[in-house]
Amino acid sequence: MILPPPSAPFNRIKAFGNITIDGLSGDTLVLQTGHPDLLSKYNEYTLDAGHILPAAGTYSLTYDYDPNTGILNLQRNWFAIYDSTSSKVDFYLQTYRPKKLQFTVNSSGKITQVVLNSRNGVIYHGQLIYSNLTRDTNSDLIPDVLDANVAGSLPNFIKSYTSIDGTPGVELVLLSSGNEILTSNGLTTFVRN
Repeated sequence: MILPPPSAPFNRIKAFGNITIDGLSGDTLVLQTGHPDLLSKYNEYTLDAGHILPAAGTYSLTYDYDPNTGILNLQRNWFAIYDSTSSKVDFYLQTYRPKKLQFTVNSSGKITQVVLNSRNGVIYHGQLIYSNLTRDTNSDLIPDVLDANVAGSLPNFIKSYTSIDGTPGVELVLLSSGNEILTSNGLTTFVRN
């Protein structure tokens, strides 16, 4: 389905099960993780030089805690797609934790299609207009539009909406220093401050 621009603040997608959204043209997919090393190709740290979409093809994220592909690492129950040369950000807010997320990149490096699953919940499509999608006033490699510490950002706009089955996110040890911890099994635990 091709979605029309939503009315303020967002519109419900009236479909259930696997939902295919066509007609997209974004060069950035954003999944809010709160850490630059989790889902590093897709997280909010989109100004990092290594943050580029994979080559043309179809990619599926996994329903686990894998640091590169696991959507259980999401900190919030939304994702966004935008073209960094544009001023519009399309976001998709889900009432349940996302269980499926698949996207297609064309030969021009643009995301043209997304497939997701509603899990019998509701998915909303919203759009935010932001004058400069690459502005980073606090130099933390997170564009202001995606920075939870910036008033008027997308995370602040939708922060009061949580999923029915709890806020997604990894299990973490919180330290005020913001460091990472190496566990006894050799895995890294990422710490959010």
